[in-house]
Amino acid sequence: MAFEEYDDFEQEQIVKDWIKNNWFTIVMGIVIGLGGVFGINFYKSNQQEQRYKIANQYKEFTSVMELSEFDEAKTILNELEKENGSNFYTIEAHLLLAKEYVAKNELEKTAAELNSVISAKPDKLLTEFVKLRLARVQNALSKHDEALSLTNSITIESFKSIAKEI
Repeated sequence: MAFEEYDDFEQEQIVKDWIKNNWFTIVMGIVIGLGGVFGINFYKSNQQEQRYKIANQYKEFTSVMELSEFDEAKTILNELEKENGSNFYTIEAHLLLAKEYVAKNELEKTAAELNSVISAKPDKLLTEFVKLRLARVQNALSKHDEALSLTNSITIESFKSIAKEI
């Protein structure tokens, strides 16, 4: 293969022909690249906005809980779950509501809240921790068989001694 040497005019013509044959590919590459960048930025800002909305709803929930308005708090929690499904905030809200029900000695409502956390299927560690709490509530309600079945389902080694204690 021999090295060909072109003068300036021939080089200009080769570049013009190449651009003429490939202009659509160049333009589409630029358009797709810019669309991707703007699309990702839009997606990220939309996700961030959604996170802020959920956080604000949780903040509203905790404000209502501080006022001891449990029925209104439960309504807000149900809205939060309906709109966003199960997430960190809804699980934390159920646990907070269960804690308040224990303080008011409403153990049936506490068991319902803890069961809703377990049914949300968070990670294994949190699930088993909530099972231990629920087993204690079941013992307080004199539902010893249910408490025993919960403690027998514990598989994390460090929780087994607590389960035996319960």
